[in-house]
Amino acid sequence: MSAHEPAAAAAKDASRALRLSNNEWTDKCFAISMGAIMVLFAVYHWSSVIHFYYGRRKSNPTLTRKYRQARRFLSSSTIGLRTDRSILYIIYWAINLILALTNIDLTNISFVAKRFGWISVANLTLLVFLALKNTPLAPLTATSYEKLRPLHKVAGYTCIFTSVLHGIVYLSAWSEAGELYEMKETKNFAGAIAGLAMVIIGFSTITYLMRGHYELFYMLHLAMFVLIMITVGMHRPSFSTSTVIIVIFTASIWTLDRIIRGAKIVWNFFGNSLTVTALPNNALRVKLSRRMHCSPGSHAFLWVPAVRWIESHPFTLVSSNPSEFVIRVYDGFTRDLYKAAVESPGRSLRCSVDGAYGQVPNFRVFDKVVLVAGGSGASFTFAIALDLIATSNKTVKSIDFIWVVRNRESLEWYTQELKQLQSHLEVNVLIHVTGISSPTSSPDTSLEKLSTKNDVTQTEDIIVFSTNDPEKGGAQQSTDNISSSIHQILPGRPNIGNLIRTATTASNSDDRIIVGACGPSELLGTTRKAVNNELHNDGLSITLYTEEFEW
Repeated sequence: MSAHEPAAAAAKDASRALRLSNNEWTDKCFAISMGAIMVLFAVYHWSSVIHFYYGRRKSNPTLTRKYRQARRFLSSSTIGLRTDRSILYIIYWAINLILALTNIDLTNISFVAKRFGWISVANLTLLVFLALKNTPLAPLTATSYEKLRPLHKVAGYTCIFTSVLHGIVYLSAWSEAGELYEMKETKNFAGAIAGLAMVIIGFSTITYLMRGHYELFYMLHLAMFVLIMITVGMHRPSFSTSTVIIVIFTASIWTLDRIIRGAKIVWNFFGNSLTVTALPNNALRVKLSRRMHCSPGSHAFLWVPAVRWIESHPFTLVSSNPSEFVIRVYDGFTRDLYKAAVESPGRSLRCSVDGAYGQVPNFRVFDKVVLVAGGSGASFTFAIALDLIATSNKTVKSIDFIWVVRNRESLEWYTQELKQLQSHLEVNVLIHVTGISSPTSSPDTSLEKLSTKNDVTQTEDIIVFSTNDPEKGGAQQSTDNISSSIHQILPGRPNIGNLIRTATTASNSDDRIIVGACGPSELLGTTRKAVNNELHNDGLSITLYTEEFEW
């Protein structure tokens, strides 16, 4: 052995140690950056809460105007994507790019490949964290897991992209060096399997599979995730490189979340059963024997082993005492549950729930509430409205309840809830029917038999049909004035902008208004745009909350 060989070996070891240290630094900086963003969101949330309760009426008008302009800008949309999310995505991708190119010899292709691998592992931890149902972000930032789904999706695609780059660049380096035989090693073969599993997950998120065959999508998602965790651990099994430690941490937080969810299922299973009733126009009403203690507007995962023993699905609770769901029937689980209701009416089935979930704002502290729903999304708005009329400790002066349905048969989904709302003077109900009712249905629906407001007036419910198109802003007084004391059923889509504008103009300058919406994405987009338009005006405080499950 020559005298230079020990020195060369020592230099090589030192270079490898420095490279490992830089790669570990990359993941640490990534974690710090993501943590800092989450802290900023928490600070913004709690400062908004403090301002709402203590500082709004003492605020400087100029600062308030600038704050409202900033809110409007961040809530606006560009090519179908909200500005606030676009900014967040750009910051996130910028962090990925900077860390991928910092403290690395870009002339060495194998070093670049390694760095992409470390970036992939960091993103894997992030996307798992964003998918947790029992996320710590919920109480800290008032952001539940369903609001984090778009971020989870972006982190997932980024992880797939960097993983594919990691593999391609490594293969290119081995090819140039004539070392493709390295792929025969167990650790490298395991890495290739992990990359393939990530690509499969990416393809599984196409709309056709995800929405048309959700159960298959979910099972594929779950199986590939478990495979990824195992094979990534096998890819870099040495504890000295820290990768396996990150994998163990990621698997641990996912497992802990599953344990918590499983514990909820077990706890809510004892003494719990449901009765399911088929409703007109492909819907179900599910009533549980056990009461759930949860906030209005929350949702829970329903598990009925006699229908699908390995699946649970999320539904919004229309009531927590008793615990009830109104469910729109599609395919899969809901279709099987509907068959069970039709074949054995009144049958009791053992069940359990995982929940409740959702970070819904406290509607009771606002002066005026506007609720907008489409179809079965009314479960959310009915839950909020019923809680408001049942609670004495509130500041709400009036509730405008707007419900858009395709068919009048759908009104029978919430007959009892509509009766309760109609008996309170502060609730103004406006229903829009956009489709044509079934010719076999009876025109004398249970809703039309309801009387308005109280025992003194005893006025028959007025059904208004007009040739004016409310969406085009026609001169239809009942559409633009939802403060009317008479419940109305109108044809066509409502002009959400006019309705929200009427709600704001009819309020006092110190009133705080909240708009809550749940339903199809088009309806939510229209509502969001209408609220943003109102932010142009000075004086009134208006807040928007949308309940949506999106990818």
